[in-house]
Amino acid sequence: MASDPADLPLTEAAAGLAAGTLSSVALTRACLARIAAREAQVGAFEFVDPELALAQARARDAEPRRSALHGVPVAIKDVIDTHDMPALWGDPATYAGRRPKRDAPVVRALREAGAVMLGKTVVSRFGFWWPARTRNPLDLSRTPGSSSSGSAAAVAAGMAPLALGTQTGGSIIRPAAFCGLVGLKPTHDWIAYRNSRDFAPSFDVTGLLTRTVGDLALALAAITGRAAYAAPAQAGPRVGLYRTSDWAAAPDYVRANFERCAQALAAAGLAVGEAALGPDYDRLSDAQHLIVQYETARLFDWELREKRGALDAGVAALLEEGLAIPQAAYNDAMDFCAGMRARFPADIAAFDLLMVPGSEGEPPPAERCGGNAFIRMWMPLHAPDLSLPAGKGPSGLPLSVQLIGRAGQDAALIAAARRIEAVLA
Repeated sequence: MASDPADLPLTEAAAGLAAGTLSSVALTRACLARIAAREAQVGAFEFVDPELALAQARARDAEPRRSALHGVPVAIKDVIDTHDMPALWGDPATYAGRRPKRDAPVVRALREAGAVMLGKTVVSRFGFWWPARTRNPLDLSRTPGSSSSGSAAAVAAGMAPLALGTQTGGSIIRPAAFCGLVGLKPTHDWIAYRNSRDFAPSFDVTGLLTRTVGDLALALAAITGRAAYAAPAQAGPRVGLYRTSDWAAAPDYVRANFERCAQALAAAGLAVGEAALGPDYDRLSDAQHLIVQYETARLFDWELREKRGALDAGVAALLEEGLAIPQAAYNDAMDFCAGMRARFPADIAAFDLLMVPGSEGEPPPAERCGGNAFIRMWMPLHAPDLSLPAGKGPSGLPLSVQLIGRAGQDAALIAAARRIEAVLA
């Protein structure tokens, strides 16, 4: 066991809590001490009340265990409502004083599992993809990615063993990639996205950020009540390599790293082949973007009417462009995405999952937040998407791959990811 409990991955911390060799108070104190030591540089948290966290931990230590997450401190992205903490949705000025009266369902699930709500993590303003103040703990001159920037930074810095993120286009997968974490965007609505800042309901999803695939499986099972793993096939898993239409624009080192990962999997005995998806898949990113613009513009109606002068120019322009999208164009994009969801399982029938580049490169400087070129096309499919650390870039910072599964088969994807993690580590 690590000398500092804050450095324990979730599975080890949970095992210590279950065995009685670690208390929730000790683990929570360690996380709070790490926050105190690094928060000024990293800027991961919007709100932390140490006494509130410790009061929860003391209560967990005094009662029977409820789940594998019992006593575990969890960082909550501040677009997700919590009844006992502020929820400022990335804009403390616009939503000053906002204290929800209800928990989001995912927070309620965590409380019922016996977890400790550690605090609320920084999110870029309104949950959009512009940079927040958070820095990447691996290199403070770099971004941790947005918009789950604080959640990813908190886990990477050892401030929490588990964090909630949300994603509409890339806001879990990109921060996971940049911070060297495992991130999961689960099957759409497997973790209910309610009592949270709506962005684009067709794609909004709550997910998880952890340090290992095993951590991810433990957390998902405790929150959803679903099996952590599906039994892998005897030869398992069959990996389809898909480079997407953005491949040519990726840096040489991203392409080379992807090829090295593919070769390593083949050398380890996994079945690896080229996935030839049709040109319709190249249209998914544009369809996703149009739907997001259309829906977001209508969900930010109050902000446009009442806070127009306070909006960033880029935000205002995005919303106004969305309002100009005709209903017919939105309907066409929605119908196209529904059709692609229906055909996707058959289109990848030869494989158990797809492997795709995880990011466009190493984390860029802090004043930028990175792109989502390899990520957002998967959102319309409502399928699970897992980011797995895989290699390093020229500056020694993390690279990753994405593993894309079939909708509803998250447990099978996680089981395959555990095998792939063992090879790529």
